[in-house]
Formats: sequence, C-alpha cells, structure tokens
Amino acid sequence: MSNRDRDINQPGQPSKSDVENELHTQIQYRLLEKLAESEKRYRNLIENLREIVFECDHNGIFILLNRAWTATLGYPVKPSLGKAITCFLAPEDREIWYQAMVISVDSGECCNELRFLNTDGEVVWLELSLITKTYRKETHFSGSLVDITERKKTALTLQSMNVALEERVSERTQALTQANQDLQAALHELKTTQAHLLQSEKMSGLGQLVAGLAHEINNPTHFIHGNIAHLKQYCQEIVDIISLYRKHYPEPIQEIDCAIESAELDFLCEDLPSILESIQTGTKRISEIIRSLRQFSRNDTVSFAPVNIHDALDSTLLILDYHISGLSAEHQDRAVEIIRDYGELPLVDGNLGQLNQVFMNIFLNAIDALEERAGRSPSTTPYPGQIRVQTRSVNDQWIEIAIADNGTGIPKELQSRIFDPFFTTKEVGKGTGMGISISYQIIADYHKGDLTCISEGNEGTEFVIRLPIQQGYSHYNHGTSQEGSIQVL
Repeated sequence: MSNRDRDINQPGQPSKSDVENELHTQIQYRLLEKLAESEKRYRNLIENLREIVFECDHNGIFILLNRAWTATLGYPVKPSLGKAITCFLAPEDREIWYQAMVISVDSGECCNELRFLNTDGEVVWLELSLITKTYRKETHFSGSLVDITERKKTALTLQSMNVALEERVSERTQALTQANQDLQAALHELKTTQAHLLQSEKMSGLGQLVAGLAHEINNPTHFIHGNIAHLKQYCQEIVDIISLYRKHYPEPIQEIDCAIESAELDFLCEDLPSILESIQTGTKRISEIIRSLRQFSRNDTVSFAPVNIHDALDSTLLILDYHISGLSAEHQDRAVEIIRDYGELPLVDGNLGQLNQVFMNIFLNAIDALEERAGRSPSTTPYPGQIRVQTRSVNDQWIEIAIADNGTGIPKELQSRIFDPFFTTKEVGKGTGMGISISYQIIADYHKGDLTCISEGNEGTEFVIRLPIQQGYSHYNHGTSQEGSIQVL
C-alpha cells in the first residue's frame, strides 16, 4: 500500500464513498425540494384556475378536482372525490359521457358539452375537454370543464328570437300572400264585372235596336199578312168570273182573244193561287222571325219567370239560320245539319233574355268551329257538319241541355281556361273571349246552375247546361242518374 492510500484511509477521516453518498443525498434532497416546490406551484396554478380541472380513473371516478369545482357547482372538493362523475350529470347526458370516454380511448381526446346539476338542482352547461392517459398500465381520464351556461342561454335566447322572427316573417308572408290572392280575386271579379256590364250594355242596346226593328217590320208585315186572305178570296172570285165568261162566251172578239193569249190566262189562273200561297208562307215566316226577335230582345233585367226552353232554343236557331245557311252555301258539299233531340221539359224559372244570350254564344261558338274545320278540310273530303241539341229532365229538380258540334274541338291544355274572361282560341279580331265567360256567369251565378265543357281535339265540343227547375235549389246533385247524356260528336 502506498503512502497516499494510507493517508486517505487514516482513522477519523471520511472515505471517498461516504463523500459521494453524502453528495448524492444532498442532490436528491435538493431535487425533492425543487420537485415539491414545482408541485406546489403547479397545484397553486391548478387551484387558481377558473375552469374545472379533474382526473378520473378508468371507471370515471374522481381522483383529482380543483377549487373551481366548488366555485362552479357548489360541491365541496373532498366529498366529491371518490364519486363517479355521472353522479353530478343530468340523467339525459350520462350516455354522452360514456360515449366521450370511448372516443377518448380510441382517439386520445374528445370534446363535448354536458349538463351538470349544481347543489340547487339547477342545470349548468360545461364544455368538456377530455384526454386519456395510461398510468401504471391503468387508463386515466383527465381534462377540464369550462362553464358555458351564459353562452348557451344566449344561444337559446337567440334561437328563440330567431324562431319567433321566422314565425313573424312566415305570418307576414302568409298575410301578404293572402292579401295578394284577395287582390287578384278582386281584380278578376272587377274585370269580369266590367266585361259583363259592357256585354250587358251591348246586349241591351242590341235588344232595343232589334225590338225597334222588329216593331217596324211587324207593321207592314202584319198589314200584308192580314190582307192576304182577302186578296186570295178576291182573286179566286175574279178567276171564277173569268171561268164563267169563258164558259158562256167561248168565242170572244179578236181583241180579247189576243189579250188572253198574250197574258197566258190559263197559266195565270193556275199559278195565281200558288203565288198567293207563297206570299202567305213568306209573311208567316217573317212573323215567326219577328216573334223570335222580340223574344230574344227582351231586356235581361226582367225578373225570373217560367221559360219554355225549347221555344228559346228554336228562336235562337231561327235568328242564326242566316249564319248556318251561309256556311252551307259556302261549302255546298258540306251542309250543316241541325239535329233536335228534345225531351219533355217543364217550364223553368229563368231570365229569358239571359238564357237566350247563353244559347246564342254557344251556337255561334259551334258555327265558328264548324266553319274553321270546313276551311281546314280538303275540298275533296266530305264533311257533314252537325250541331246536335238535346234536352232532358234529369229529375224532378233539374233539367239538362246539351249542345254539341263536330267542329275543331278545344286542345286539352286550353280547356281549363275556357271560362276565363278575355280568353279565346279564335284568331285576332274574330273573338273577344267574353261570350263563354259571361255564359258561365249567367248559368252558374245568376241561375245557380252548372255549365261544363267536354271536348276532344279535332273531334268536336259539347257544352252541357244544367238548370234548376225552380230557383229554390242552389246546387246540382252530381250523384243523379246520367242516363241519356250525349257524347261528343
């Protein structure tokens, strides 16, 4: 052993290992002091945080809580430790907590919003930030809970205000929509009323003109017709006297014989009764036309009275005979045939002037359709135009009038508008679009009846009028029997 070694190991002096142990102990002590000081600062920091800091074991039981827990929810920290977090959650949010634990284990972290119950039983909204740690092979959950109750209240208030605002906007929109619909309806009614007034004024003026014309024609016609019988009698007496002269004086002088030969006396005596009969037939026809004109020209402000529907239809057709004859003359190989299929009808409570106007509009519509189809058809193709008028009693309360033609028909896409004011399928200048619309008003509004249109493209159109026999019945019973209704020609 060297002198140096002997000096180190001399009695009463610490050995090298002792010094090293002492130094190591001092270092550990210093480290523990630093660690304790750091932990104290860490705990102070955690304790002074406004948000709740917590740690749970794998079952969700608190093992760490700071003072913010008490400040936020009112529960003391120590009694809360060892209890499951679900004890403080609102029952409906416990499942959310379990799901957050699963998500945190899978992804390492999770955020969510939970409802806690404070010591007063009030709901406190806390925002959860959760992370998963493994400590000594055990899963621990740690994180923070931030009070977002005021934010949630504000959001709920804003949501409630938004819902209320949307409801007010919806109510206002509905009110504006309803007001717009009311205005549209009022405008439509105004236009319809205006058109009806114009048409009524037009028909009233036409009625006065027709009535005056019929009166003026009636006077000379009545004079002629009233004297025809006398004229026939006088002529017959003259012919009889001439016959007697020729019987008793068979050989007249030459001058008389020449006059007889020049005048063709035999033919004159034979043809004169036929001429007088033709004149009488003509004046009778004029009288019928005058009667129809008078019936058609009745002022439509006249109150309801019993109406003979067949007389009204015949009068209207008689007035339109010129149009029908003109169409037949223009297309001689395509003459228009009027088919009357009249059933037994009672007198109907109605306004004769208005009903005549309806029949006139529908017949004119049929004539125009026949004329249009005749113009479209090749001249080599036979086209027998037909207007069929059928009447029947539906029951003891209603009658039905069906007027059908085999004209051009109305396209399906336009049929929904057929009764709209100012709507017409005719060329510009050929129609105002008011005839059928006013006819619908007269039947539906004034007579409490029903007017429908049935049409197939290029196969014809049928208008069906249903009228109550008495105006006490306010609607048509569509469940009644429809036997005998005609199809579109």
